[in-house]
Amino acid sequence: MDELHEKFGPTVRLRLGTEAVVVSEPKDVETVFQNEGKYPKRHGFEMMSIYAKRNNLQDSISQLQGEAWQSLRSPGNRRLMKVDSALHYLGPQSEVADNFVHILATQDVSPDRLQDLCFRYASESIAVVAFNGRLGLFDANPDQGSVDFLKAAETTFEMNGRALLGKSIAHRWYRNETYKQLEKSYGLVRKVALGQITQARESLEQLIQAGQLNTEEPNLLFSLLSEKGLSEEMVANLMISLYLAGTESTAKYMQVFFYNLAKNPEKQNKVRKEILDLLGPDGRLTAEKFLKMVYLKAALKESFRLISPTSLATSRILPVDVVLGGYKIPAGTILYLNCPRASKTHFENPYEFLPERWLRREDSTKKDSALHLTVIPFGHGPRNCLGRRFAEQELHLAAIKVLQKLHIDVHRESAFEQFIYRPFATPDKPIRFKFTKID
Repeated sequence: MDELHEKFGPTVRLRLGTEAVVVSEPKDVETVFQNEGKYPKRHGFEMMSIYAKRNNLQDSISQLQGEAWQSLRSPGNRRLMKVDSALHYLGPQSEVADNFVHILATQDVSPDRLQDLCFRYASESIAVVAFNGRLGLFDANPDQGSVDFLKAAETTFEMNGRALLGKSIAHRWYRNETYKQLEKSYGLVRKVALGQITQARESLEQLIQAGQLNTEEPNLLFSLLSEKGLSEEMVANLMISLYLAGTESTAKYMQVFFYNLAKNPEKQNKVRKEILDLLGPDGRLTAEKFLKMVYLKAALKESFRLISPTSLATSRILPVDVVLGGYKIPAGTILYLNCPRASKTHFENPYEFLPERWLRREDSTKKDSALHLTVIPFGHGPRNCLGRRFAEQELHLAAIKVLQKLHIDVHRESAFEQFIYRPFATPDKPIRFKFTKID
């Protein structure tokens, strides 16, 4: 996309299966969000809507629009978007991170093996939220059903990515090979997820009947199942969306974050010092200590700025005409927000990894109110990513647990890695990391 903007300017019209406009200027991005209306409308995964229609199912929350979207999003917001929503799961997710780091510290890990471990980590971490328990993917002999479930989740996103990039169009009219793979993989995801949710409802009813339900203990799945007006299918809709998005995006971005830390050892050491000052080499992570890790969080945000998790993930279809880049854009036009470009053109030393730029005393973004929209990997406004807090926490936890024990480096052949989007940031060639125990 940067090449198109270099050639045609900050506002570009293009065809990706359908006509769309891409904007990159922060002021134009701000204008889009200011005009998105009561029910923000986005351009989602078309193939998922086709699957839902062919199988007589409700669209997933990412595909829903208008009041139907709001009716599902509102209960999700109340339980997923509070400041402390993810912190309630810090303990069980820390245990998952411990399992992940134990393997890195005790085994030689090939690039393919690391990618698999990242997917297992992300899947296990979000499963404790979405399904109330572990999947056992780090067990010595993991259940084949859990392994198949993870593979199905990966395939679901892969097929959607093909359609999004215009590599599959015929699925609109008949079940081509791409659609058949999605139908099989997503069907398995739904089957397993519905089974998990049915088990959770049975457990909830048993606890209520026995008078043993602890209403003070945060439990996302139990609270959604207790919500009046939410059917089991609607709860499954939310949890499947949370699981799928939380697995693919987090797993792939873990390697990006590790890469940026490895390429910048001085910054990596500063993050490690903060972690060790608060925890020591073997200390238990608490919410209080986690909230004090400001440099770690600045490092992740800087990683988001330098290499965005997605290229054109944030889209809107506005209900009104707007002027963007001097052009009048009619209502109903698909708009893609290329925020990653602005993160390179509106910052000093844009290609340097400088977490310090996000610390309050040095925050240069205050010079322009629209610049806060240059780094929005989870979207912005009422239709931002529902699982944002959990994704960030999982990335933070992975870094905390790894840096507490290990130094991250890359082998020489991976020193100048390029990243492409499929649709998430993915190394062009597998990265050869080197994890060594710290003294």
